[in-house]
Amino acid sequence: MIDTTQRWRVYEGIGPPPANSGPPKKWGFLPLETINVDDGIELTMEADEVQEKINAIRSYAGRVARKTDRKFSVRITDYGIGIWRTK
Repeated sequence: MIDTTQRWRVYEGIGPPPANSGPPKKWGFLPLETINVDDGIELTMEADEVQEKINAIRSYAGRVARKTDRKFSVRITDYGIGIWRTK
């Protein structure tokens, strides 16, 4: 026998569900939104760590650039990774 009774509830006046902002930003501690043109940030790290993280940092800087209409240059430096605001 198939149960044909409906199983649902109506809740009135509860409003829309809360927004899902996604996972926390891994590189959100970098102050890219607040640095001025021609300013830079240097992340000091070992060479093997630089190779692991450079693409992730470039991607994060690119996302911030698209959202804020700014431009950044991300380069490997003698001491780690450098991020400069260019526009």
